[in-house]
Amino acid sequence: MEEKKQTALQKDITDSVMIRIKELQEVGALVIPKNYAIANELKMAFFSLEEVKTADKEPALQVCTKGSIANALLKMCIQGLSVWKGQCCFIAYGNKIKLQRQYAGTIALALRTGKVKDVPHAEVIYDGDEIEYEIKNGRKTITKHIQSFDNVVAGNIVGAYAVVPLSDGSYYTEIMTINQIKKAWAMGATGGNSQAHRDFPDQMAKKTVISRALKVIINSSNDAYLFSEENEHDTELEEIEFTDADVIDDDYTSEEEFIEEEEQEDAPINVEEEKEEQATSPQMLF
Repeated sequence: MEEKKQTALQKDITDSVMIRIKELQEVGALVIPKNYAIANELKMAFFSLEEVKTADKEPALQVCTKGSIANALLKMCIQGLSVWKGQCCFIAYGNKIKLQRQYAGTIALALRTGKVKDVPHAEVIYDGDEIEYEIKNGRKTITKHIQSFDNVVAGNIVGAYAVVPLSDGSYYTEIMTINQIKKAWAMGATGGNSQAHRDFPDQMAKKTVISRALKVIINSSNDAYLFSEENEHDTELEEIEFTDADVIDDDYTSEEEFIEEEEQEDAPINVEEEKEEQATSPQMLF
């Protein structure tokens, strides 16, 4: 009985999201990436949602509102993100489900803006490293970084920087001190105390500085590339929010209406695929 309720809930919410997306597409307010399979992504997302727990260890799908679940799924589709590729995840806050973009999703979005040429590169700065940078026209550029192998000790990290290759041939550099990095970690769900933060602080520091660099680029880009030429005059999408009343409620949904797919393993970011996608089709809002 519980399984049938879960199946009915999945159909109610995904149908509502699909209908809303279709409405937006019909009025030219939304363009979906060419290779983004909405139906498949929604099904994979629901597999992930089934594992989400609240702070009280309760299943999120039983506690969180249908409206918040639908909103999280809609935002996932609008951004063209994939749960099974590790580009986003869902977190329960009270009785609300929120979509959280992950490191891989941030890179994917940055590539889609057309501003970023390739995946950014990051380096950790250790105590004892020789590092110099200059600031010209408000942009930082690393001019020297000499590192001794003996300095590479987890406890010796004093900072990190990321270099983003831009499509115009220039580079954007972001530099963070270890205090700035730790403050960013403290704002996360684990407060910077996860096993990964403890065991691999260098890799987590790189992810943090890259995410910060790309956030600036993503948030400063315009949405012109999302629309076809005939819709260039209308490039603003109003904030769309579901309420529980907006979610279709079909009490007669049967389990047989669904064909479940096997869960897929996490896949790495395919840079060439992202660049080809950005060159051949308009992309998603973020």
